[in-house]
Amino acid sequence: MMADDDKKPKEEVEQLVYDFKCSSCAMEEKAHYKGKNPPFSRNLSLKYPSYVMKDPFSPPGKGEILVLGSDCSVCGISICINKECSFFYLKMYCIPCALNLNETFPIEVKSKLLQIKK
Repeated sequence: MMADDDKKPKEEVEQLVYDFKCSSCAMEEKAHYKGKNPPFSRNLSLKYPSYVMKDPFSPPGKGEILVLGSDCSVCGISICINKECSFFYLKMYCIPCALNLNETFPIEVKSKLLQIKK
C-alpha cells in the first residue's frame, strides 16, 4: 500500500514550473521540466539536461514536448537552442564559451563554430 506522502513528490515535480530565460537573446518561456527524462513524455531520454515544456500545439496526453534550451556546461548560464545562442558538441555551450574552447574541438567542429562566429 502506497502512503499519500509517497505520491506527493511526483505530483509536485510534474507541477513545478521554471521561468526559462535565454541569457543571450532574452527569449522567455515557462518550462514544465528541467532534466533528461521528462515524466510527461513517453520513453524519451534527452542527451543533456534541458528545459522542456509540454507542446501546447499537440493534443493533451500525447507526450509531445518542446525543448527550450539548457544551461551552458562551462559557465552555467541559461541558453536557448537557437544556433546564435548555443552550440552543441557532446555538451551544450553558450557561444562565448564554445569560442573560448574552440582549440579543444576536432577540426570539423571548429569549422562549424567559425561559421557561426561570422
